[in-house]
Amino acid sequence: MKAFIGIVVISAATSAFAAPPHVSDGRLVDEHGMTLYAFGGQRAPDAKSCEGDCARNFPPALASPDDKASGALQLVDTGNGQRQWTYGGKPLYRGMMDKKPGDRAGDGLNTVWHSVQPH
Repeated sequence: MKAFIGIVVISAATSAFAAPPHVSDGRLVDEHGMTLYAFGGQRAPDAKSCEGDCARNFPPALASPDDKASGALQLVDTGNGQRQWTYGGKPLYRGMMDKKPGDRAGDGLNTVWHSVQPH
């Protein structure tokens, strides 16, 4: 059981880093084709807007150390030595409720989470 938990933790840590986002079916997605989201609320995401633990339900789309910004896709420092992808100035997040590429279960959640449609 401990070995399984260790593998899950390592997998979660490595999957947090993404290749640069790209467009698929008119939406920004990560390297696995999973939908990326932007938060449209007035303040920072909180438990109500995330339906619980924001860091678990909508983890930031982190960049690899060698990733470079391009056009509307930029990088911001998260304050802990990591960089997060942004699009049009809005930080990008993964939606952990999505199970397969193309899913958009978080789109419109609590009227503040939206899949990103590049202009």
